Amino acid sequence: MCDFYQQAANVIDQLIQKKGSIKGLTYSGQSNNTKTSKTTYALVCETLKYKDVVDEIIGMVPELEKEKSNVKYSLMIVMIYELLFSSKQTIKGGGIAKKTIMQYKTQMVSSLARMKIKKRVADSIDLLPEHIRNPITLPRYVRINSLFNGCMESAVQDAINTFVAEGYDKIDKPVQANNIGEKEFYQDVDFPEILVFNANVDLHDHKMLLDGHIILQDKASCMPSYILSPPPGSVVIDSCSAPGNKTSLLSAQMKNKGQIFAIEKDKKRMGTLVKLTTRSQCKNIEAINDSFLNLRHDDPKYKDVEYILCDPSCSGSGIVNRLDYLLPTKYSTDTNENEDIDDIIKDISNSSNSKRQTESTTATTTTSTTDNEKNKKEMKKDKKRKLKEMKAAEKNGKKGNNNKESLAAAAANAEKLKEEQEEKEKKEEEERVQLLADFQLSIIRHAFGFPSIKRVIYSTCSIHQVENEDVVQRALEELNKDKETWRLVNILPHWNHSRGYSIYKNSEYSIRMTPSIDHTIGFFVALFERIDTTVKAKPLPIPISQPKPTKTPTPAPASAPTPSTTSTTTSQQQKPVLFKSEPTKPSNSTKKKLGNNNNNNNNNNKNNTKGESPMKSNKKKIKLSS
Repeated sequence: MCDFYQQAANVIDQLIQKKGSIKGLTYSGQSNNTKTSKTTYALVCETLKYKDVVDEIIGMVPELEKEKSNVKYSLMIVMIYELLFSSKQTIKGGGIAKKTIMQYKTQMVSSLARMKIKKRVADSIDLLPEHIRNPITLPRYVRINSLFNGCMESAVQDAINTFVAEGYDKIDKPVQANNIGEKEFYQDVDFPEILVFNANVDLHDHKMLLDGHIILQDKASCMPSYILSPPPGSVVIDSCSAPGNKTSLLSAQMKNKGQIFAIEKDKKRMGTLVKLTTRSQCKNIEAINDSFLNLRHDDPKYKDVEYILCDPSCSGSGIVNRLDYLLPTKYSTDTNENEDIDDIIKDISNSSNSKRQTESTTATTTTSTTDNEKNKKEMKKDKKRKLKEMKAAEKNGKKGNNNKESLAAAAANAEKLKEEQEEKEKKEEEERVQLLADFQLSIIRHAFGFPSIKRVIYSTCSIHQVENEDVVQRALEELNKDKETWRLVNILPHWNHSRGYSIYKNSEYSIRMTPSIDHTIGFFVALFERIDTTVKAKPLPIPISQPKPTKTPTPAPASAPTPSTTSTTTSQQQKPVLFKSEPTKPSNSTKKKLGNNNNNNNNNNKNNTKGESPMKSNKKKIKLSS
């Protein structure tokens, strides 16, 4: 038996248990053998495409169903894919597993033929659902690290020159993702440091990537750092920082000046963060292995923090470039990017500010965790029971001597059981997303409590309203309960598409990116700004009341322009307007103070280094530490 059959089977086993992403699991376990990894990766993807069809064929051959006790299920579906659907339609190598599968070849081929006749298709590929046959294709985004060799202009031009020397053609105007040639690329119209390539371009082993000159990062993922845009010399917190792409971009925005506290709870992901930011030549980052919710607002270490990036764990429902649409379950996510739900609930309970609230929330947490475990066990038992009932119903239908009424009743019963199971799974997923939304709110709520905070940016790679607009609305209602102290900033005002749903005042100020319109992963970004920065921020209490039910979204009225239409708005050499903020009216006392200090400020500004804040020019740089 070929080694990569077993390797592919092992990857599929872990995917079914939601232990990682396809690419992550494939390339992490192959002992740095790139050729073997690519073969395994391709086999895993193709097997998963046909998994539902293979499962149906196994169900049509009862004898093969019984062989699951002798041949591991994941290995069985890999071999059946190779035999029935691969280009050579043969199983390589030998071994007991191959021998077992091959003895049912005739029955499987016959079952496949019957399936095609029943579904009225000629080719096997037409048995696949639409979202697998024609998945959304996103381009390959490459961000040039402007910190490389200490000069942004030369870093960008040097990277472009390197790709051109390798045979790539730089085209002047952006084109649709599926129209980019395999040897073509262009500069993004919004952010010139981003280059856009054909989706099939593989740069994982490219020398510039390994040297830290380029970073593979989707355009949408770059948005929070670009929009927050802290000036050089600032003090910033990245609240959930691993793997570090957004953190390294913040460092580049700040020109390696000032200080970034990169917070990461998971020790393993902390290592990834340190490795990536070190490779990216970031020198103003202090990596902290802790939960953001454990940071104290009165800690002198964070007294000058003015900008916070909040990109907490989410459902990942907007990620389409990760091939999650191939996974066996509808709501699969990469557990490397999403924390355990029970840990999230505990974090929420630990952030309570009063003894009564802490006790109440902890009690709820304990109950929720216990109920969660019970529900999971009950769901498993229920699923097994219903599968038995479905099989029994099918057998009863067959034993009915072709009795039409018996067959119809059996089919109706099977369909009913299937609908009930789907409804249960849907409800479970909604509850899971709501728990994530509560956790996300706790993260940004904590961010608002730092005394010098001016701006907080919130982002998710989710398409769910409950994790996006609803979280923002809940935060604004809490912040402005007694007096309007925070507002949303109109980010990327030149974009007349991909805005937030029209639900509450200025909800369109946020950005909601979608794969079909923006050619990026699904992504949401909202920027909060404190109205009166002369008043110190106060921590928000943790409310015990339940969130309001989700409202029906109303998309902002606008048509989606093609990439070439957007190019007329912003030139490649000029940075776009990242946000349009409403002016703050200073109080009379503030006006007097500004008038008295005007001359002093002008003199101070002359002495300060260009691009640095007067308050931060003497700030000591913090080296990256684990």
